[in-house]
Amino acid sequence: MDAIEKIVEQILEKGQKEVSERKKIELDRINQEYQEQKEALFLQESKLIEKNQEQTNKAFKQKENRQQLEIKQSILNQKQGYLEQLFTEAVERMNHWTESEFQTFAEQIINQLPIEGKAYLKLGSFSKGKLSEQWIVEHSNEILTLILEKEEVPNDGGFIVAKDGIEYNFLFSSLMQEIKKMESFKIAEMLFQ
Repeated sequence: MDAIEKIVEQILEKGQKEVSERKKIELDRINQEYQEQKEALFLQESKLIEKNQEQTNKAFKQKENRQQLEIKQSILNQKQGYLEQLFTEAVERMNHWTESEFQTFAEQIINQLPIEGKAYLKLGSFSKGKLSEQWIVEHSNEILTLILEKEEVPNDGGFIVAKDGIEYNFLFSSLMQEIKKMESFKIAEMLFQ
């Protein structure tokens, strides 16, 4: 019976050894799969973090660019506001010129007009009374005869000279519009250096 017990014991030992080996092989396989899955998950997580970081950086850069653009636009709007105020104040000052200042301005303009014959001069309402009939007669000559119209241009200063359907516009608001169109950039450069 000892021999049978010994054989059984050897078989049991052999079986336990095989089970241990299989258990070890299976544990190694499971550990290997676990490590591979762990590395794959880590790699996937790293890629996801990198992708999120790129998206965050891109969104931040877009927001930063948008804010810089908004700041530039705000500054530009402010500068344009200052320019508008400057031109508005210039027109306002011209509208309040004294009679002498207005007459000097009108004389310089009339002396440069490239017209001959009879022409009509219409004053803006803010310049009413600054040129008299007497002044008009004194500044007319054999080349150009001016006639002061009774009708005036409402809510503006300066004057219009009209001859044969052609108008030479020297209303202050119109002159400022021309200056604004032609010189705004230069004036802005001088003001905002």
